[in-house]
Amino acid sequence: MNEIYLDNATTTQLDPWVLEEMKPFLLQEYAAPSGHFGYQASLDAKEKLEQARATIARSINAEPEEIIFTSGGTEANNLALLGLARALKKPAHLVTTAIEHESVLNTLKALKKEGVEFTLVGVDQNGLIKLDEFKAALRPETILCSVQLVNQEVGTIQPLKKIGKLCAERGIGFHTDAVNGWGRVGFDVKKTNLSLAALTAHKIHGPKGIGALYKRKDVKLSPIMYGGYNEFELRPGTENLPGAVGMARAVEMMKPEHIEHIDKLKRMLWWGIKKDIPWVHLNGSIDRGAPHIINVTFDYIEGESILLHLDMQGIAAATGSACFSKALEASYVLLAMGRPHEQAHGSMRFSFSRFNTEEEIKRTLDALKGIVADLRKLSPLTPDKEA
Repeated sequence: MNEIYLDNATTTQLDPWVLEEMKPFLLQEYAAPSGHFGYQASLDAKEKLEQARATIARSINAEPEEIIFTSGGTEANNLALLGLARALKKPAHLVTTAIEHESVLNTLKALKKEGVEFTLVGVDQNGLIKLDEFKAALRPETILCSVQLVNQEVGTIQPLKKIGKLCAERGIGFHTDAVNGWGRVGFDVKKTNLSLAALTAHKIHGPKGIGALYKRKDVKLSPIMYGGYNEFELRPGTENLPGAVGMARAVEMMKPEHIEHIDKLKRMLWWGIKKDIPWVHLNGSIDRGAPHIINVTFDYIEGESILLHLDMQGIAAATGSACFSKALEASYVLLAMGRPHEQAHGSMRFSFSRFNTEEEIKRTLDALKGIVADLRKLSPLTPDKEA
């Protein structure tokens, strides 16, 4: 494992205290909480599952019965979009942004094959949704708008309250992919008029393989998998009790002082880069962005080259889209923000957690200064005035 891990927008370290909370349900209290078994161990497991559900609900001002456990954020987004479109069974239109996560964009592409239309709304140079374009995209047959809370690449926080108000005024459902914001950017499902919201545990030091969908009580969904009748008849299969317990514990442990710490690290890295490395561009906004994500373009060199050299020094980060890290394509998020291909290719994303330290940021800055200088010496694109 890399000595310095700065890819926390992809996944995070499991908190040891979360693991301790999960252990009993892996080793001793392992009965299924399905609810239709009469023996005590199963009833106790059911009670623990409902306690976890209530904890997660409180974190977003929802009711416990509005939380449906899933295998993660991707499944939650699929259940929200596919489930709603199929439940309505009528000509439908959805609106989203050009920078959503692939679990939203690819699900909409699948729905298009079923006759559902969708419109992609543009964003400005900082990744903020263009509200005028959003309003213009709404139609009488629009059934849902899907706008993420925090962008996974550049950290832009979208104005959910404004979007939710527009949707509520028109009687349109509102879904958010909150995976990269939950636990670090507060949001209230009632104040934002949300109908649906996707959550996951592994982005906030919880276990992988567990997530949840918030579904407002009046929203009708069709299941996208079939089996038993668990999770309000919307998500069959034996419930992941250790995962649910871990997810609840993880969000309980996200404290304001942790957010302040990671925001300080983000600003420290950006100020250091801006001070000591020429020809760099911030993708997104420091003040309008999430506390844990920063995306920087280093002109005249490839992000993948920077990533490999950082890795050789024990530092993990991401280049372009984390989901495109093995491809040669430029980041679709940065292109949608108006960045040219060469700048998108030269981008690096650094993302932080409460386990990172100021000393790690100092070491990363030192490494970056040397790596960028060496790579620019080799690059034919670097202007002659570069030292």
